[in-house]
Amino acid sequence: MNSEFQSSSQNDGHSNDEFRSVSKSAVACLVFAILSAAAFMAQLFVILPIIGIGCGVAALAGIRRYPDELVGRTPARIGLAVCVAVLIGSVAMYSYIYATEVPPDHRRISFYDLRDNKKTNLPYSEKAKELDGQKVFIKGYVRPPSGKKKRLKNFIMVGDFGDCCFGGSPKITEVIAVKINSSDTVDYSYGLRRIGGTFRLNPNTAPVNEKEVPQVFYEIEANHVR
Repeated sequence: MNSEFQSSSQNDGHSNDEFRSVSKSAVACLVFAILSAAAFMAQLFVILPIIGIGCGVAALAGIRRYPDELVGRTPARIGLAVCVAVLIGSVAMYSYIYATEVPPDHRRISFYDLRDNKKTNLPYSEKAKELDGQKVFIKGYVRPPSGKKKRLKNFIMVGDFGDCCFGGSPKITEVIAVKINSSDTVDYSYGLRRIGGTFRLNPNTAPVNEKEVPQVFYEIEANHVR
């Protein structure tokens, strides 16, 4: 009886594939595999291959569990392989950059180090007093200047991408005025900047030529710009 039913189905030109749907997770995995190339352009986008891997694993698990209902094993495998390769490659690249990016005799710091300490009465970071006059290395974003945006020798640097590019209002302890002393210049962009130079603390603040950030506590006299 079963053989007669199978024969009848084949004669009607129907197959089981016609009644199966493509796994949405498999499609998502393939999409994230394409988008994951951005991980090599900005560290923020390393999240894309990670999401793609999650979609690929979910797709293969779903197809294995419901083989008569879902298809898409091949695109899921391809997307998963690409995402894994991109994740490994991008992490290796950023690890190498992190290990080699600090210029000799410079100290790595972050904007977190410069936040004001609420346990003291100082309006600026207590650590800034220790850093004053030292050569430091820090990464951040160029805040949109009110004037020209090309070949900048002086600019405001912030640590948060939102404060840089989406109209955020950083506190005075979350900005650094950068003065480039070398022949380098920078253009305003969304990209992360790497700055090395001598850190200066202005306990009474120093004026800068920016309407939204008229005063700063922190300055860097930069000799290394990337």
